[in-house]
Amino acid sequence: MLHSESWQGGTQGHRALIVLACIFLALNISACKQSKEAEIDEAAQKLEQFYRAHSLDAQQHLDMLIADSHDTLYADRMERRYYNEGGQWRWMGAPQQIALCDALDSVMHSQISAMGFSEDIFNLADIDQQLAIMHQPDSAENAALTMAQLEHNLTQAYLRYVIGQRFGFTTPGKLFGSHNYDIEIEQADSAFVEHAMKQLTDTQTMLDFLASTEPTDTTYHMLKRQLTLDSTDEARNRTLCNMERLRWRDKKHAKDSARHIFVNVAAQQVWAISPDSVINMRICCGKPATKTPLLSSEIQKIEVNPEWGIPQSIIRGEVSGHAGDSAYFARRNYYVVGSNGQRVNPGSLTRADLASGRYAVRQRSGAGNSLGRIIFRFPNKFSVYLHDTSSPSAFNRDVRTISHGCVRLQRPFDIAEFVLPDADPWFLDKMRLSMDLQPKTEQGRQYKRTHGGAIRLVNNTEVNPKVPVLIDYYTCYRNPKTGQLENWGDPYSYDKIVLKAIKPFLR
Repeated sequence: MLHSESWQGGTQGHRALIVLACIFLALNISACKQSKEAEIDEAAQKLEQFYRAHSLDAQQHLDMLIADSHDTLYADRMERRYYNEGGQWRWMGAPQQIALCDALDSVMHSQISAMGFSEDIFNLADIDQQLAIMHQPDSAENAALTMAQLEHNLTQAYLRYVIGQRFGFTTPGKLFGSHNYDIEIEQADSAFVEHAMKQLTDTQTMLDFLASTEPTDTTYHMLKRQLTLDSTDEARNRTLCNMERLRWRDKKHAKDSARHIFVNVAAQQVWAISPDSVINMRICCGKPATKTPLLSSEIQKIEVNPEWGIPQSIIRGEVSGHAGDSAYFARRNYYVVGSNGQRVNPGSLTRADLASGRYAVRQRSGAGNSLGRIIFRFPNKFSVYLHDTSSPSAFNRDVRTISHGCVRLQRPFDIAEFVLPDADPWFLDKMRLSMDLQPKTEQGRQYKRTHGGAIRLVNNTEVNPKVPVLIDYYTCYRNPKTGQLENWGDPYSYDKIVLKAIKPFLR
């Protein structure tokens, strides 16, 4: 019993010691916490005093930096405009914003390297040095100038990054010219810049916005990973060029449509893409001298057995040399129409007549027509279309850049079925019969047995709903059918043009 009481008494004493120790520890922790908070408060107060003491001089320095800035990038012009119009300081305006500066600096170091770009174009070395000074402001010899430089450098780097990632670091229309490029891309404007500057309220808001400016295209992120694997300059440059192309976002969002047609000129292939299937085939496209233009539009009409209105450039360059030779026109099933709409005997015309532009030359419809038996028309300023061909053997070639600019389809009727998904089987057979193809339905086969000669049941049909079509150019891209990255040639040497434009950004 005595043993039991002694044990209980000892236990109670032990517990008392533990309680006292916990109280002592809690008091120490509380004291340390209060001491730490006091240090933080004191540091914040010092920083606040530091900012207040140098803000006026810093504003004068910033005004001079902006006035002396002669950078020609759109982002730089928008930065100058922002501050010249009295925009508030976003980085050095208050001590608590130093966390925002650190966050941007960290993202820049991470993402710029992953993009394959040089940190120099974003002045990261200067920003690092200036941030180090601001973290120990008491040691700053010229604090006001440092504050101004950091405000300027951070805003410039931020706008260069978000505008470049969201809209591209180059402008394709300027690179390729309006005679080769007519994809209306989204572009940065003052409203975007104003919105971007408003995201600098706190670190998380800024980080979310930075992430949102990066392309969401699956291929872009595949290329970004590929960049870490590229072992040669050639491979790396190809990857960088196609990453830049994916920053150019088509205003019509053709590729975002559930059903669309994607022509990749560099691959010399076309894909008809729907949610449940992908049709892929070879194409023939423009020669380097008569490039297929890059464009975005919508297929609105199908014509069966079309006539070919020969472009004036071809009339001047090729047809006019045969002026006066009626046999040449007869062999090719060409006829000539004057400005009054009346047909003219080609044997009576001179080369100068045909080259003058006063006469149109057309090719009659039929089996030998250069457009083949079917054409898919969509609005564009180049008068180029997707169509059949009278020379199908060309699809056996590896190099199929042979046309005057239009896109010839290996299996055009597959595209017809794609753009007319709800067409009645008999209507499709009427199209086949009109193109001298074998019908698929019993009704079509019966009709063919009972009607001799040429059958012309369909001339043209409207496509409703319209089907988006994008003719673009990627030398490395995710194959829509297989989902794998594939490298293709560069028949128009466009990679060289893009690489030259982004060269100042590369490391």
